[in-house]
Amino acid sequence: MRRIQKLLAICLSFICLFTFITPAFAVGGAAEEQTQPFENSAFFTVGDYRIHYREFPAEEPKGRIFMIHGFALSSYCFEMLAKEMVARGYTCVLADLPDFGYSTRETFDMEKLPREDIMHALMTYLSPEPWFVAGHSMGGYVALGIAQKYPESVKNLLLYGTNGNDGTEGARGAMMANPAFIRMMGPMMEAMGKCRPLVRMLYVMACNDLSFAMRYDISKITDPYEIEGTGAGAIINFSMLPATDYAAVKTMPPILFLNGGSDKMIADSARVKLRAALPAGSVDITIPGAGHMVIETHAPQAADMTAAFLKAM
Repeated sequence: MRRIQKLLAICLSFICLFTFITPAFAVGGAAEEQTQPFENSAFFTVGDYRIHYREFPAEEPKGRIFMIHGFALSSYCFEMLAKEMVARGYTCVLADLPDFGYSTRETFDMEKLPREDIMHALMTYLSPEPWFVAGHSMGGYVALGIAQKYPESVKNLLLYGTNGNDGTEGARGAMMANPAFIRMMGPMMEAMGKCRPLVRMLYVMACNDLSFAMRYDISKITDPYEIEGTGAGAIINFSMLPATDYAAVKTMPPILFLNGGSDKMIADSARVKLRAALPAGSVDITIPGAGHMVIETHAPQAADMTAAFLKAM
């Protein structure tokens, strides 16, 4: 077992190396035309971007939740929690960030837009009223960025398995801006994303639940990597994420901060700054034994906690 865990750790470290030395410009082709990846798929165009999203409507909605996925994943990772929240009376919209899922892949000749601007444009297109905005892992950075930049559009943030983004300064930032590095790492990242055994191993680690991970339809993670430019596109995202303004976080409406107690992807020590900045009235919950993918492995429990938080708002 220890040998398996060591192998998983090595593979994870390899992925994390790409994640945290992210380049600034993606190469490769634009996203392939995906007419209908899911029955409820829809597309929204803003600038040079075509954003894939899915809506799960409640019959008599108590509110609307905009859900933003994390690194290397897509909107599919929120599907289980979305269905649970619909059952509790909330309409949910799941969006694919640029370069992930079935949204546009970025290239050198694109007019690039910040993640929060793109997601906010979709939010206001679907409803001018303020949203509850949910973010998982890297999606939490984007959710925080939206709340910082467009506070009038956010009722409350729902953050799962995430921390604050401290930016990409110094040597790491210089590496991100190197096109040669991008051209080298993009194809490697794309090949790794297509490798189902490797992705399965990493997902086992992310879940902290072997049985759940082995039953999971891993194709929902690997299929989008068949789109040209996904590897380089995945790397670019970290270079465009806004740094978290912790002073601004303190002035926000109450935040739900929900994490897994056995998260192997984000150390609890990395959450110290964000936890200390949570505004008054926030709810900080850790589910014992849950891993990084708490929104999937513990979807009913997370939905109960989310609904309770929203009811109190």
